[in-house]
Amino acid sequence: MSDVMAIVSKAVFEKAAGKTPALGQRLALDRYVSANRGLTALAGGGRLFLVTVRPPDEALWLVAVLDNPTFRDGQWVAAPSATPMTDLSALKSQLVFESKKGLPTQPGTLGMSLQTPRVLTAADAQLLLGAAGAPSSPSSSAAASASAAPAAAPAPDLTAKLLAAVLAAPTADAPKLELGAHWRAQGEPRGELVELDLELRGRLSVHRRKALQQRRAALVKAHARRLWPWKLAAHRQRGGFLWAVTVETSKVAALAPALFAAEPVTELELTGADEESIAAVAKAPWLARVRSLAVRGAIGDEGFAALVKSKHLGELQALNVSSNELTAEALAELDKALPSLQRLVLTNNPIGDEGAVALTQWKHLGNLRTLYLTACELSLDGITALLGSGRLAALEKLTLAQNELGDKGAAALARHAPALPALRYLELCDISMRDAGATALAAAGWPHLRHLDVSENWCSRSKLRAAYGAALVG
Repeated sequence: MSDVMAIVSKAVFEKAAGKTPALGQRLALDRYVSANRGLTALAGGGRLFLVTVRPPDEALWLVAVLDNPTFRDGQWVAAPSATPMTDLSALKSQLVFESKKGLPTQPGTLGMSLQTPRVLTAADAQLLLGAAGAPSSPSSSAAASASAAPAAAPAPDLTAKLLAAVLAAPTADAPKLELGAHWRAQGEPRGELVELDLELRGRLSVHRRKALQQRRAALVKAHARRLWPWKLAAHRQRGGFLWAVTVETSKVAALAPALFAAEPVTELELTGADEESIAAVAKAPWLARVRSLAVRGAIGDEGFAALVKSKHLGELQALNVSSNELTAEALAELDKALPSLQRLVLTNNPIGDEGAVALTQWKHLGNLRTLYLTACELSLDGITALLGSGRLAALEKLTLAQNELGDKGAAALARHAPALPALRYLELCDISMRDAGATALAAAGWPHLRHLDVSENWCSRSKLRAAYGAALVG
């Protein structure tokens, strides 16, 4: 374990303490933004003594002591310091450091000499702690009088506490604002980014919006690599945090734990997935934070089974497994899985009519609001089984495009219109429908339908237009 002294710049210090700082004031600093190699001595534990040089006579002030800081995201982080600001000027000549080179005595050189962090000797550390009124070691603390009042418990890591609140409520603004304000007080640029992002979501004048956007772009350019060091294929930000990311499945195991510990990510897209890699993902505890999951690749039936059986997907609300070579056997694995799912995308998987029947056996089918079955090799039998299940009352969006349903399939949809009372969006592109099917659909009378796409079919649109007006597309 080593103790290290490092300097806090005048700008950072005055942002935290104000223009007229007072000795005895406690700044509760909890981080030191630096990747200087001189700080690596702290990797095995120790204390980071933060000092600053004050004008006009180069007074040396102790600003904070970070106990056992850890390095992450380009900064050393610890619990907030409870050390009061202390004038160390009288001790300057007594500090020797591990290098055996004390502080310079020439006027105007002190601040520059401290640009490189210095490892303290045990005696140096005791001098500094003694000046600040802190115990120099656990033994000196234990020797305090038994009649003295008990020492206060160490202050919790405020940054960690505020971040935990953000992670617990990823769509809420209030926790982000609170953490952003804390970061601002600590001189962390991300605090300003959080505030800018949230302000940009509101109503602003054109001039104000442009100014904020320019400032935001400058902050991101300057700090993005440090704030978001993960190698992501794509990402989206909201409120100064990442909320949606795209990652290669082969790389997600290495980066996800740190990513999900630092960012309120709820939307995840995995690329290049196969049976083995998706099975590994299904076991990951961080998966419980995901609310919308898209899997790109070829996971097959066994990969799908491993995924939906994951104990970490109880809160998943949206799943997109389009073009993953799934068959009816995959859907038979749903059983009681995915109890919170509201959106299921099965596009371009050869599930066939047996797959539609398997869907009807899924316990939570009735929760779905959106169901994509485009290009799933369905016919009249499959959609008749699905619609006849009586479990689609909540469904608002249904896509059945590129299935050979024909007029009989369209008529079956119309007959089961009462089973789809909430339907607002229906896509029937390229289903080989002719006039008879269009006539049947026109009589279905869905009361809430706002979008009906019948493009690439050989049918007249006149009756459909009369029935659904502007909702008709194609």
